Amino acid sequence: SPSFKHVDTALFYISQLSATAPQYNHDSKEDTMTLGSFLRRNVKNLRNQVIQEKGDGYHFVPLGEWYSAAILLYHFYCHTDNDANFAEHAPVKIAMQLDPEGQYSENRCQKAYPVASAAYMDSLPAHYTLAVHQRQLQHALHILRSRAKGPAFSSYAAKLKEDCDQIWADGRKGCEGVSLTGNPCVLPLHGTTRSHSNRLRMRSACSCGRSISYRSDPFTLESANHEFYKSLSEKCCSSLSQHRLFGRNQLSWVVCNLGPASSYQTTMGIEQPGFLLGSQYLLPWDLPPDDTWTPEPKNAWRGKRSVRCYVGYEYECSKGHRFYCSTGGVPVKGSPANMVKENCGGSNVMSDMVLYTTCPSHTNKPLLGQLMRIVVCSPEQVNLSVCLKVLYRNVLISLTGSENVQIPGGKMTVIRLPYVYCDEADSPLPFDIEAYLCKAALIPLRSNTRRRTDKK
Repeated sequence: SPSFKHVDTALFYISQLSATAPQYNHDSKEDTMTLGSFLRRNVKNLRNQVIQEKGDGYHFVPLGEWYSAAILLYHFYCHTDNDANFAEHAPVKIAMQLDPEGQYSENRCQKAYPVASAAYMDSLPAHYTLAVHQRQLQHALHILRSRAKGPAFSSYAAKLKEDCDQIWADGRKGCEGVSLTGNPCVLPLHGTTRSHSNRLRMRSACSCGRSISYRSDPFTLESANHEFYKSLSEKCCSSLSQHRLFGRNQLSWVVCNLGPASSYQTTMGIEQPGFLLGSQYLLPWDLPPDDTWTPEPKNAWRGKRSVRCYVGYEYECSKGHRFYCSTGGVPVKGSPANMVKENCGGSNVMSDMVLYTTCPSHTNKPLLGQLMRIVVCSPEQVNLSVCLKVLYRNVLISLTGSENVQIPGGKMTVIRLPYVYCDEADSPLPFDIEAYLCKAALIPLRSNTRRRTDKK
């Protein structure tokens, strides 16, 4: 604080200035001037100077107003009982008062800030991830930028970021875990002792397809390919003959026998829950009568002695809708009066099938169906050797390993595929709609029984 001598000196000079100045008359229109009249006069003078080249380009503040301002500054700076924090920021505040553009910017920012802050909080869940926080913050900054202008914007933008960061850090941080289907965990930030959850539930059929239940969105391969099917197997599939196949330390796919091949009724199709009307029919697959099987054009064996098998590639969406598809992911359409009779299953056996295709359920939001089961009905004399591979981003991954899986003839066999695939290093593969199941190696084998029958 200034010394007492300096205080007296400042007060003396202000008093002398007041005494020698003309009498300040508050009632005088010439001396009393509002901000509006001050601006109008200066704008008028500036206009006259530019357009008519006359008049002053500026206007002096009346001496009486200058004196009043000087007295206020004197009492503020020359007294020791003022707030220290306010005194520190006084020059900035004074500059803002003397800067119309800065004052305008400050007012705009003050009005825009609550709107931008509310935009950050809009539709936020109780806990959310860093990505959600950053997205909401950018949205709030955009709102502030569209409403706030001028030099004060940068300080208000920094304050908005600081306040939003504090809101997120103050108990609202969400878990960064992501499910194997790409959905985030919705729980608060937690340790490894607590399981992830996003409260999403999908309808899915069991391994054999005879029952449907809800399943949680999986976060591990174990829950995706084993736990759900195990829980349903205890009520349904355990009564069937099953052949479990392990792939890279995870129970990834299963072979179930639904019964004899003769149990499939071509007029009814597969009688299981969840199938869309007309899409429950298997496709005919005619084999030549000799011991060497080679693919032939469609209907090549029509009218000749052949062995008829049936094959179906079943897709399933998250709503539990099920449907068979032909080559290219085209849903099968049939009815008891108009059954699928042509040898179109043979083209499927020799073609790659997409892992994902659009569900034909005609919902408002199109759903993706995933290839989940392969159903084969073959006569007793035809065994099958199955080799399944997935083409994922130009990498071919074998599901059956180095040896093919043998499926006996005379059965209706279901091959339940993995819900989530993994690579050779046991790492889950992210969802990719372009992935393909390469199933060209569905090879029919002639049994010895068939050959002895032919010789007789």
